Amino acid sequence: MTQKSHSHEKTAAHKPAYKRQQYWVDAPLQIQMVGFVLLLISASLLLTAFSVFRGVQEASVSSRQIFHSLEWIKSALRAPLLLASAISLLAGGLITLFWSHRFAGPLRVISAGIARIRHGNLAVPVKVRTSDAHQEFAREFQLMQEELRKMVEDDRARVGEATAHLEAADKALPAGHEAKDSVGKALDELRQTCIKYHL
Repeated sequence: MTQKSHSHEKTAAHKPAYKRQQYWVDAPLQIQMVGFVLLLISASLLLTAFSVFRGVQEASVSSRQIFHSLEWIKSALRAPLLLASAISLLAGGLITLFWSHRFAGPLRVISAGIARIRHGNLAVPVKVRTSDAHQEFAREFQLMQEELRKMVEDDRARVGEATAHLEAADKALPAGHEAKDSVGKALDELRQTCIKYHL
């Protein structure tokens, strides 16, 4: 094994691992998620218990017996358990889809906003529904976009002033002056500055 690989292993071994100092990084959102999961589990358990109890009760009444064999109990529980499981899976899937839409929707919107900013488009604001998650994240992103737009506007104004001064200086130079070409190139560069941004 070479000295380079030894050095790489030593660096990797001593590289500190990133760990969060606390589990409650966004308490309101995490409490909502924990409550949602507990509610879903509780509803599933209650539905299963109700279905089993109701199924056994109806089967016992129809059989008109006091004592039942294990096979009879298995047979009586099979249909209620299957029905309760199917309803729980369907309801859980629909509720999870609804919750994931609230959770993933704002991330999708903000991701699209980042892509627009990367291409210089600062004109389209990021909007999320009030019922969506990540409200603070979306609000901070909106503020960042607005601040960027204002900074670009200020830079455009300063570039416009500098261009006007340079144009005046260019007109004041006599024809054939050695600085004419340099001033013309500088003017072209200034005119191209900040034009790619859409405000």
